Amino acid sequence: MVSGKVWCGCRLLVRWAISLSIALLTVPAWGQTYRVIYAFTGQNKLSAGSAITRDSLGNLYGASIEGGRMCAAGPCGAIYKISPTGKETTLHEFSGPPDGDYPNAVVVDSKGTMYGTTNYGGTSTFQYCGPDYGCGTLFKLTTSGKYIVLHSFDAPPGDGILPEAGVIVGSNGTLYGTTVYGGTGTVGSEGDGTVYEFANNQETVLYSFADGTDGGLPSAGLLLRDGVLYGTAQFGGTGPCVTTFGGGCGTVFKLDKNGEHTLYEFQDGSDGASPAASLIADDAGNLYGTTVLGGDLNCNLSPGNPPGCGVAFKLTPTGHETVLHSFTGSTDGAWPSNALVRDAAGNLYGTAYYGGTLSCNSGLGCGTIFKIDASGNFSVIHTFNGQDGAFPRALIAGGTRLYGVTNGGGPGGLFLTGVIYELVP
Repeated sequence: MVSGKVWCGCRLLVRWAISLSIALLTVPAWGQTYRVIYAFTGQNKLSAGSAITRDSLGNLYGASIEGGRMCAAGPCGAIYKISPTGKETTLHEFSGPPDGDYPNAVVVDSKGTMYGTTNYGGTSTFQYCGPDYGCGTLFKLTTSGKYIVLHSFDAPPGDGILPEAGVIVGSNGTLYGTTVYGGTGTVGSEGDGTVYEFANNQETVLYSFADGTDGGLPSAGLLLRDGVLYGTAQFGGTGPCVTTFGGGCGTVFKLDKNGEHTLYEFQDGSDGASPAASLIADDAGNLYGTTVLGGDLNCNLSPGNPPGCGVAFKLTPTGHETVLHSFTGSTDGAWPSNALVRDAAGNLYGTAYYGGTLSCNSGLGCGTIFKIDASGNFSVIHTFNGQDGAFPRALIAGGTRLYGVTNGGGPGGLFLTGVIYELVP
């Protein structure tokens, strides 16, 4: 059975990751205000997970890898809702095959219907996923609470398996996503990942990766802009990275009606390596993203793997990369494994999983929230200390505020807990 872990350790770190009726903590930092909206206690109950989404009423939704019924490898997970006043409601508890297991992320459409994926679960018995695990599902959860499996990912060739990211919703209601494995290949092979769509009750693989110059093992979600899909793959390309999970240092790609086009191939130098997050774009079509490794090669939190603590980058439509910041693993952070957020003034915000206060988490740090302004100036706007959260993941915008989730920290301890927070930049 394969766990779907990526070599940079992000999936494993997700697994590390007292309901309060009022705000738990408010911390002023350089003029910003940080507030914990909800804290998870762990102890085989819900955990925060790695991503949240927000509806028009200000409710936040997330996917917990803890909670739910017991599956083959532990709790099956659950979908939760946090109201603006901090009240938690469990919307669905997963139960394993043929239902889902280990949910990744959810998105809410304009009608309030929720869509998401699970890493495991479904009806597949493909041996690479494990007979008791399944190869993952695509699901929806209606406003009335009805849970429906839209698609059970199955054995390649012909389908993708083990999705590690959620889906995006197109203007016509079509869903788009990625799977880390699957796609073309010989029967019994796990494949190198796919981009897929779901429309008219049918899942279709749009592209199968070959782990060549096109990329391989896409673990992040997609960006849809003007009918073109953009994404990242953690492996593939011409870079010199070699690990037990594959070769190459990752790519940025686009997928249009003419097929897949590689926009950039990372080289594990100052340019970065192993992009593990989805992309965002500005009005001119420039792309912005992060890599987990590469950049400052003096920083190496994972001996034996390619060095570097990651970069934030900009990529022009023609594929020219500019590094906006190289993380050092110190007070600025390390391993930025999530998508950036861009405001109307052109400022970028993001999170680094490690770094910050190095006395936290045995010297690795508990992570940071950072800002890169429109002039390119980098600053840390919040440093996690374990009590207010640890190991930050997804960051989203809501009006003039930022909302985020941490894999750990809070009153439940560093691991398998986490918090939902609000930050006024």
